Amino acid sequence: MPDRAFSSGRHSPPSQFFWGHFRPLLRLFVVPLLLISLAPTLAQATTTPAPAGPHIDAAQAKQLISVLNDDAKRKQFVTTLSNLTAAQTSTAQKTSLPDQVLTNLSSFGSRTMIQLRVLHQNALNFREIIPWVQHVWQDKSTQSQISCVLLRVALMIVGSFVLIQVMRLLLKLPRNKLDELAKDHDRLQFHREADKLRAASAANAKAEKAEDDSADDQKTSTDAAQPDFEDQLRRQGALSRLLISLHRFPYTFGNAVLDGLVVLMFPLTALLIQSLDPAPTDATLQSVWSIAWISGIGLGLWTILIRALLAPKQPWLRLTVLQDNVAKFLYYSFLHLATVLAWGYTALIVLHHCTLPPDVSLSLEKLLVLVVHAMVAIMILRARGMINHVCDRVATRSPRLAPLMRVIARCWWVVALFFDVALWLVWAANIQGGYDVILRIFVRTCVALVLMRVLSILAYGGLSRIVHALTDSTLTHETQNRILRYYPVAQRLLAVVIAVLTALSLAVAWGAPIYSVFGEHTLGGQLFSSIITIIIALVVGVVAWEVVNVAIENQIRRLGQKDSVEQQNRMARLRTLQPMFRILLLVVLVIVIGLTVLSQLGINTGPLLASASIFGVALGFGSQKLVQDFISGIFLLMENALTVGDSVTLNGTYGVIEKLSLRSVHIRANDGSMNIFSFSSLGQVTNYNRDFSRAMIIVEVGYDVDTDVAVQALLDIAQDMRKDPKFASDIIDDFQLWGVSALNDFSVTVRGTFPTTTSGRWPVEWEFYRRVKKTFEERGITIPFPTRTINLQDVPETGTPHAVPSRPHAPTQGGTNAS
Repeated sequence: MPDRAFSSGRHSPPSQFFWGHFRPLLRLFVVPLLLISLAPTLAQATTTPAPAGPHIDAAQAKQLISVLNDDAKRKQFVTTLSNLTAAQTSTAQKTSLPDQVLTNLSSFGSRTMIQLRVLHQNALNFREIIPWVQHVWQDKSTQSQISCVLLRVALMIVGSFVLIQVMRLLLKLPRNKLDELAKDHDRLQFHREADKLRAASAANAKAEKAEDDSADDQKTSTDAAQPDFEDQLRRQGALSRLLISLHRFPYTFGNAVLDGLVVLMFPLTALLIQSLDPAPTDATLQSVWSIAWISGIGLGLWTILIRALLAPKQPWLRLTVLQDNVAKFLYYSFLHLATVLAWGYTALIVLHHCTLPPDVSLSLEKLLVLVVHAMVAIMILRARGMINHVCDRVATRSPRLAPLMRVIARCWWVVALFFDVALWLVWAANIQGGYDVILRIFVRTCVALVLMRVLSILAYGGLSRIVHALTDSTLTHETQNRILRYYPVAQRLLAVVIAVLTALSLAVAWGAPIYSVFGEHTLGGQLFSSIITIIIALVVGVVAWEVVNVAIENQIRRLGQKDSVEQQNRMARLRTLQPMFRILLLVVLVIVIGLTVLSQLGINTGPLLASASIFGVALGFGSQKLVQDFISGIFLLMENALTVGDSVTLNGTYGVIEKLSLRSVHIRANDGSMNIFSFSSLGQVTNYNRDFSRAMIIVEVGYDVDTDVAVQALLDIAQDMRKDPKFASDIIDDFQLWGVSALNDFSVTVRGTFPTTTSGRWPVEWEFYRRVKKTFEERGITIPFPTRTINLQDVPETGTPHAVPSRPHAPTQGGTNAS
């Protein structure tokens, strides 16, 4: 397996190594520290006696009786108490949420600092070390006692080291001989077992080949027996590894005996010092023999045991079936732990015999155990990769255990670190019943996490089912896209809710006073209520926004699917008003939600509303024209007076509407100019694109023309145009003849109308006049035009003639008559 779990720290920079291994430990250290440090405070809060009532003497009692007996004084006294109670209640109610947050945080910080100070005094008390140093500096007898102890300890360490080196030199030859024999025997045994496995593999290959050549029924029976055969191979491999370990035992035992001879040098050195000491004392003997028994025999036997089981540098002497990197990691981890613990306790014993104060010795002992627990924590963090690899292998071999293995791989190190830190805190702080509390907290935490895991599965599953049900329903594609757009946001919000509920459930499991924090008239209750109100306001605002937008878009889509001109006009009007409705809705939602959030945060919204009202009045006076344009535009658009694309005449200007804004209309005239009119300036609005239109036909004929013939010509032209497919779609009804409408000076006027669509008026009218010209020419119907005859009389040879007033004549088909 890859050795990533403990090789990364060896090759990484020191800072990365420190933070990579100690950051999870520091994070996890905070939780047990707070739990255990605040446990006395919580216990004290639950058992705090009620304050003693105020004491009054006999004179005050008589005065109170006189007040109660007098009706006027009693009423005044009751009124005073009522006012005092009301004032205190109003003061408590007027306290804003931020003030309560600051007050509670300050109180919590003070209590935490007090408990941390108590923990520091109990666990790390070094206040007596300076007086002890001063005492040793001044007391000659104490100096002599310490010198004797330290001298014999130094002799013990140096002498043991010398004897150990001598013994290792003496045992070097037999140790090397034993090591070579063990290596050769292990290699031979390994080859034997490998041959057995190769033979079994060959048999397996033959069975597979025979299976391929057999019939279908035989193939089925062989397939059924194949898993059993593979299991047998695996069992045979495990048995082979076990036999290899058993064959290694004699050589491992011999090597352990040689190591034991080296370990015996510690008690031998202590015995020599005791025999040769001219003035032995209990302090010197106990110091020397503590090194012999704890750092010598105890640490030596532990080293022999783990070397026999793990043997990182000599796999042929290893009794366990482990890979080299795993054996190396475990061996050095256990060796370092035992070394620090053994020599640390030996040093504490020596310092105790050097008259070190008991409180300082106890603090050093707790520091030593803290160092050991920190080493265990580092070992746990470095072993995460190996444990994860083992869990993956188990999950691969047993798919049924895969979910459990994934949970173990994610959580085992957290549990291990929790117990590692919590056990030291309970022991260091000397908390009565602390171990029971740890076990109880652990069980409750597991139950809470399991329940929250089930709740999260149900919540995420329900959310997913709701979204799938909505997307699979008859909703439009755009509506489904809107719903899916909020799905990630809903997942994040649900994750936050589950995280908060998990924190609350863990707090309950850890015995936190939830009711006192989230009860009525408490900071937690107000904070929870404020957060829920704000979330509900935001959700309602988002839902209202989306519902209104979806409703408008669906209405526009339904109107667009219809071919009716009226429905198309309604769609255009609704599309024109849509941006305005969106802006108004957004402004309303922002104001309502903003005021709700501010009020829940404890901010008085009364002055804000008053300021907004004053600002609104000032803005209204300063922008009356703008407001007037805005209001006029709303009514014109709601009355469907104007739509983009309409042909209109506004204030005498004809053109096509290109743009409608909140306060103005943009018209493109026939000459291409852009005319912009504010809605409030529109005095008359003429729209040529409402429901239907009429092509106005006005024809003038001469007095010499029979009007019936002219009318028949017009009817024939109208009938031909209705049959023409080019104009049939633009004409919605028959030609409506109004008749002879006027007798002019030179002509007779015949009028009629051709009902058309709003867009077909001008094409129909222009085509009708073109055909009138051609038909009248074909049928000899004159179209008169005005003529004037000028008579010149008494024209002299030179000079200007005198003009004689002329008399108009009837128009003729030809030119102008002059005489």
